[in-house]
Amino acid sequence: MKITFLGTSASEEYPGIWCDCVHCARARALGGRNIRRNSAIFIDGDTMIDMGKTAHIQAERFGLNMRNVTTLLVTHSHHDHFDTHTLWARQMTPSYDTLPDDAKRGVSSPRFTALPRLAIVGSERVSVALAAQLDYTKPACGIDFIIVQPYREYIVGDIRVFTLAGNHDDNGSPSINYIVTRGGRTFAYLTDSGWPHAPTLDALKNYKYDFVINEGTFGLGMDSEGHMRLEKNIRLLRFFNENNLWKNAPDFILTHLAPHWSPPHDDYAPVVEAQGMKLAYDGLALEYPY
Repeated sequence: MKITFLGTSASEEYPGIWCDCVHCARARALGGRNIRRNSAIFIDGDTMIDMGKTAHIQAERFGLNMRNVTTLLVTHSHHDHFDTHTLWARQMTPSYDTLPDDAKRGVSSPRFTALPRLAIVGSERVSVALAAQLDYTKPACGIDFIIVQPYREYIVGDIRVFTLAGNHDDNGSPSINYIVTRGGRTFAYLTDSGWPHAPTLDALKNYKYDFVINEGTFGLGMDSEGHMRLEKNIRLLRFFNENNLWKNAPDFILTHLAPHWSPPHDDYAPVVEAQGMKLAYDGLALEYPY
């Protein structure tokens, strides 16, 4: 299994789009790993978790082909995680890809390339958000939407996912976190969410993990019901350790960082690593051989 972090920021990005505070100014000056776009990951070249407004730009940047994606797991409908316009641009009237070049210039279509069907996995709230942008049931969209409920298992192609209720409000519905298993590899994706609900902690105990990806939105800053900070990250890592939930050594990775509470990467990475965790950055690729 290969995991590539397309983006590792919270919604305002890092540095903040409209901000020049101490952290944002330092990140701009340092560049490199200190620059973060909206959080999303790419799995094995054909699967993504979340597809926010910067995902397609980041995929091009890191040489990954979103046109090959056949499965999209969505945590929630907030725009930094789920950009419906990106999926609108995936539409094509059937057979338009076979038109001669001259004929293509006489019709309107966001694309003229054949694509595989896309299975989108998400809550009913996510489906409503997508339906507000386009009728995704039309043949032109090539989308199969799987509406999921928390604490159930779903099979999508060769991927098994167990859904968890995230501690994060999505317009009256909880976000969805995922336990993903493929080819004998298993990981938990725990973002956006504050400290996990008791049923989520119980469900997490039913698996052994190759790695865990957890959000670290508020870093060294304030406490929040709907997001994590470093103190909670440390507590959650301790939960995995004390319950012997690792297949091998602990492999706990932080993503989804907000600039006003999490220092720039160069400053924060040593702090995180001292606590036995890794700090993700845009473009980080991790391989777990099958």
